[in-house]
Amino acid sequence: GYPDFCVFPLPGASPAVPQPISLCSGHFGVVRLCRERSTGAFYAAKLLRMRRGRPGLQRAQVEREVSILRQLQHPNILRLHELFASTAEVVLVLEL
Repeated sequence: GYPDFCVFPLPGASPAVPQPISLCSGHFGVVRLCRERSTGAFYAAKLLRMRRGRPGLQRAQVEREVSILRQLQHPNILRLHELFASTAEVVLVLEL
């Protein structure tokens, strides 16, 4: 996982096999409930798979979404709180 955030197991899940709570999923990734460790605040973690010879998003598509989210200030649009990226995936941490 990412050091500042953790995902929550589903109610009744075995502690030996923790399962994150998925808020929704799509073709390119999943949105999971997460909590910032330092503040205890809840967020939505949007995990996006990057394209590598199979279906996924191109990095330019994600960079465009991030650029737009950083510029927008609207009560009906989730604000970008944090961004994590690796070669295989990008995680957008969004306000709930």
